[in-house]
Amino acid sequence: MTAIAYPSPSPQRGRHLRLVPPPTRRRPRRAVYWRRRVVVLVAAIAFVFVARAALGAFGGGPLTAPEAPASGSARPAATYVVRPGDTWWRIARALRPTGDIRATVDQLVAAHGTRPLQAGERIAVP
Repeated sequence: MTAIAYPSPSPQRGRHLRLVPPPTRRRPRRAVYWRRRVVVLVAAIAFVFVARAALGAFGGGPLTAPEAPASGSARPAATYVVRPGDTWWRIARALRPTGDIRATVDQLVAAHGTRPLQAGERIAVP
């Protein structure tokens, strides 16, 4: 007969090692997904309003340009009678004594057209 050797019982016998799986990322629920999208949209709209206010405070930009009135609804506030030797720049300076007059010159030329100025002519002031 042969003897069979069995391993001696160890003090850790009966304890099992517990394997912990690596953490997995759970997919957010559909409600969370849409809530995030709404928050981003609101933040983008708020950014546009803040940018427009900031540009307006610093003198303007393309977002703060005044809207043009409807073609038939705006009536000229006054008229200017052209004197001999007047130019668009002199007329604009007479209308706006201080500040930048380039926009005023552009408005006057656009309203009058390309024909030359004549003494005694009445020009609608925008």
